Amino acid sequence: MTIYLYKSSILFKIRPPEELLVFIPKECAMKEISQITSKFPIRFEYVALIIATIAVSGASIFIRYSISTAITIAFWRLFLVVLLLSPLLLSAEIRRQFRSVSSFGHMKYFILAGFFLSLHFFSWIQSLEYTSVAASVIVVNSSPLWVIFLSFALFRETITSSQVIGLILCFFGIILIAFGEVSSQLLGSFQEGVFLALFGALMVACYFIIGKQMRSRFNVSNIAYTYFVNAYCTIFLFLYSLGLSENVWIFPSSDMTWFLALAIGPSLLGHALYTYSMKKLSAQVVSLTVLGEAAGASILGFIFLSERLPFTTLLGGIFIGIGIILAVLTEDQSM
Repeated sequence: MTIYLYKSSILFKIRPPEELLVFIPKECAMKEISQITSKFPIRFEYVALIIATIAVSGASIFIRYSISTAITIAFWRLFLVVLLLSPLLLSAEIRRQFRSVSSFGHMKYFILAGFFLSLHFFSWIQSLEYTSVAASVIVVNSSPLWVIFLSFALFRETITSSQVIGLILCFFGIILIAFGEVSSQLLGSFQEGVFLALFGALMVACYFIIGKQMRSRFNVSNIAYTYFVNAYCTIFLFLYSLGLSENVWIFPSSDMTWFLALAIGPSLLGHALYTYSMKKLSAQVVSLTVLGEAAGASILGFIFLSERLPFTTLLGGIFIGIGIILAVLTEDQSM
């Protein structure tokens, strides 16, 4: 057994029981430590991915704890993200990045992405008023399959046979969840919640497709993309509130805690760590974390909201999960 103690520029290497103490120069010490740690590598990108999944999984719980309307919750979530990112404008490098994407050619993508993202947040948050956390999150996280379907339908991108099977499984999974173990008195509102979540999945799929199209045409930094898309998303949500005659500036003061939790946790921490992970891991691996989000949200819903998971919701979630795995892991194959 060898014990390593590092202090200042010396590595103390002790080998009990002989109690032999050896002094090693700093350069050699660093080499020895590197050899030791290389045997037990820590993949920080996986740690980041796990933390991001946990952070995003908590979003539905924060939303349920808030008593504000869906449009108010969605508006403040995005508005606070924009406010928290605004100090970055003090950096000359960030301002340079922003100026590089200030043309109309860039802005039309930001506006369109913000529009679809606003519809996603509004419809998904609204769905949580009608259905369970598990059902809502499982359905809204079917978005990777809808990205594949819409990319094929709109741009004639290649779709594999496994992806077709995945889409079919996803469809059956959603049907199982929508017509699951719910009493006849609640069935109508439950189904409305499921279909709102499905609409949210379709809208975020459109958002992802626009982001993909933009990144293939322009060199856009993650910070600039996040800031502008969230800014336009906030504007659209405010316009929706005017159309619905809802005042987003009036809400219980206690809800600000949940608004901040949504902005800092899922939106900033969660998505920032996802972005970091995508630089180190394949897009397929990161895409599969939606399964972790669904599982995490279902567990949190049971713990904090005492929501049970009906068998049909569990079975539907398994169908959707298998469909996502088939679709994502066979993305590079040809049909």
